[in-house]
Amino acid sequence: MTSPDSFVAFLDALPLAGSAFRAYLRRRFREYRLDLTLEMTQVLHYLWQHDGASQQEIACAANRDKATMTAMLDNLVRRDLVERRADSHDRRTNRVVLTPKGQALERQVKPLMQEMFAVAGQDLAPDQLRTGLAVLTKITQNLTQAEK
Repeated sequence: MTSPDSFVAFLDALPLAGSAFRAYLRRRFREYRLDLTLEMTQVLHYLWQHDGASQQEIACAANRDKATMTAMLDNLVRRDLVERRADSHDRRTNRVVLTPKGQALERQVKPLMQEMFAVAGQDLAPDQLRTGLAVLTKITQNLTQAEK
């Protein structure tokens, strides 16, 4: 069994890593005059791979609730990066489609994301990242199953 102190240290480190990712990306985006957040970038990245996804699909992929996703998409619409379109088969469903401006942003953002991952992964062996992901996945499964 793992000690409670180990879990506390682990849980304390997670938001610190997230903050470091946000700060790094914010700094690089500022240098390139890109007015984006990490969260917006996650949505755009999903759409670059799944243009026309439903709002619900994007919310699930980004692990965001409906209200948060609605506000984020409203923001992206105001910036002319995406637009909502009614689904032709289900009027209750909105499809989110990249605008030409949103599509063009991919060429600027992806290299900065790749750079961030390269910097974050310095001195890490590939198996360390896989192990870290496996640990987080197992903790999530344990806690999710305990809720049932």
